[in-house]
Amino acid sequence: MGGCNRPQAFCRVRGPMLYFLTVVHVLLCVFMIFVILLQPGKDAGMGAALGGGAATSAFGGRGAVTFLSRVTAVCAGLFFLTSLALSFQGMRTSVAARAAARAPAPASQAAPSKAPPAADVPQPPPAPAAAPK
Repeated sequence: MGGCNRPQAFCRVRGPMLYFLTVVHVLLCVFMIFVILLQPGKDAGMGAALGGGAATSAFGGRGAVTFLSRVTAVCAGLFFLTSLALSFQGMRTSVAARAAARAPAPASQAAPSKAPPAADVPQPPPAPAAAPK
């Protein structure tokens, strides 16, 4: 399968794990968008529109801000980890990485290229003669 150099039993695990990481990554993206929009800003923007006032009374005066800040930090950390995991997985299975691994090492000294003989170089067509007036 793909670029898997391990025994077949390990290669089958890569597909479901990749799908799982992708789903978790997308869910973290969506959840982080909502958590960031719920945080009260200077003018309480989206937080007030979606009931941000009730959240501050439930968690205390500064409790909601600290709670949402911590949730945002945890989501950002998990998002960072899933991004790295998907990036490493993509590098392991990319076509460019496999092509670079298969490419032969370049020669240490390249042979100087010779200029082609003058007979092999195409000549421009002659300019048409001007017609007399």
